[in-house]
Amino acid sequence: MKRSILLYALLAISLVHAQEYHSPVDIPVQLSGTFAEIRGTHFHAGIDIRTQGKQGLPIRAVADGYISRIKIQQGRYGKALYINHPNGVTSVYAHLQRYSPDIIPHVRKKQYSLKSYSIEFYPKPDQMPIKKGALIGYSGNTGSSFGPHLHFELRTTANQIPFNPLLANDNIADTRRPIIVQLIGYPVDGVINRSEEQIQLAISKKNDSVYVADTIKAIGTIGFGIEHFDRQDGTFFKNGAFEIDATINSTPLFEIQFDTLSFDDTSEMHKLIDYPLYIETKKKVIQLFNTHETPLAFANYTNNGLVVVEAGAQLTYTIKLSDIAGNNIYLQVPIEGKAEEVWVTKKSPLPGKMIYPKRDYMFELHDFSIYVNAKTFSQPTPLNIEMDVDTLKISNDYVYFEKPYSLTLEKEKTPKGAYLALKRIKGWGFLTNKNDRGQFSAKLKGTGSITLLTDSIPPTIVDQKKISDRWISLEKDIRFTIYDIGAGVSRYEGFLNGKWILFEYEQKRKELIFRFRDPIKLKKTKHKLKLIVWDKVGNSTTFETTFYRKE
Repeated sequence: MKRSILLYALLAISLVHAQEYHSPVDIPVQLSGTFAEIRGTHFHAGIDIRTQGKQGLPIRAVADGYISRIKIQQGRYGKALYINHPNGVTSVYAHLQRYSPDIIPHVRKKQYSLKSYSIEFYPKPDQMPIKKGALIGYSGNTGSSFGPHLHFELRTTANQIPFNPLLANDNIADTRRPIIVQLIGYPVDGVINRSEEQIQLAISKKNDSVYVADTIKAIGTIGFGIEHFDRQDGTFFKNGAFEIDATINSTPLFEIQFDTLSFDDTSEMHKLIDYPLYIETKKKVIQLFNTHETPLAFANYTNNGLVVVEAGAQLTYTIKLSDIAGNNIYLQVPIEGKAEEVWVTKKSPLPGKMIYPKRDYMFELHDFSIYVNAKTFSQPTPLNIEMDVDTLKISNDYVYFEKPYSLTLEKEKTPKGAYLALKRIKGWGFLTNKNDRGQFSAKLKGTGSITLLTDSIPPTIVDQKKISDRWISLEKDIRFTIYDIGAGVSRYEGFLNGKWILFEYEQKRKELIFRFRDPIKLKKTKHKLKLIVWDKVGNSTTFETTFYRKE
């Protein structure tokens, strides 16, 4: 595999200490996601540990060390914590509900000093030491999480490159072999079973460890792809395999092992899967060959993983899948080299201007300018760009942007509350405001309809607990629902008796929460609360009230 000597050395050090790692959870470890699994636009950089569908389960440090980083953000990892360990490894714990009582004062101090819920800071090595098994927080669902779980990573501290945490943990029961769901043949420059288009090939299971495909008749240059999954014992979650190998007559063609990957690699998932098929069906078919200008960095290809079939050839293509516990499954594909009449011809290319990876492109339509940089795509890609009255339409449902393209709208006179919007599945979404140069300028990694909209309606604030003029001494917190039907919520500020207070924002529920256990001393019984919410074009709503509380 393509790995640096340093990375191998650090990984070896971590594995020597593997038996010393403590489980991050107090319950049996079951996985809902494995390392380098294919997600919507990236490879998964850690493992997802189930928390029985609950929030609030204790999360513990896996080894001695010190807290090296704490970060809170609306999306991505939500509330996250990083621990550096003496063996050169950093452990990462994400989507936490809250931190432990020992850690919260450090977090609150930083939030109140910055007057911000979202923070990031790096404690010094002697500031927040931690012992193996110590409580560091509680499981949650913060950030870009779609259900309670713990996202857990191990990284080499020197370069922050993640490696597979299961390499350092052999305590997860797994006696089940991977399962092959389907085999796809790709006539890259040839024909398979009379088809110039990709074709599903019949397979059957011969025994516990071997699948066999029906003999295919092919000519020219072809490739193969597989859909598969793997399960650990005691769970129905479908995860990915650890290693995939492909050979032709025992000669290696393709090899990939999900032991480590850099964050530069995580955005290259489209190079490994049949991306158009994934967009259409959400099926993740691993392509065991390469057609991109630059191949996937952590896969090994011979002849780009492609098979050249000549007339009269008798070949055997073999795929081997392995999980991290060493359970293997094989698929054998007999190939007969034979030219036959083509019944299914290759489809016409999608409409639009063909964009080649090594060139820059500039498009100007009405008041819009679009700049597509070289290497925006990893293979020639058509883009259909056109105007529909005042709306710019950029289309190709199957495109994957490796780099963002730049879009600028020149408009001298615009109404108050104007913003550039992109049409998404659920409707129009905010892109950008007008800048100081009088332009609407944005960087995008997607297609769709783009136009200018206006928003004159301020955000809405709903008091969930109806606290106005009430005694609320028994309440643990104050909660508001906030939302905006136009450009969307941008920011908020809360004040209690004239002083800034911390409201935590749970974006998925559109909920603001102030907790009375925060470091705020309420000396009086009558209290004045003020909450201001702004949308992304500057409209604002202010909620002011009085409540009574004795502590």
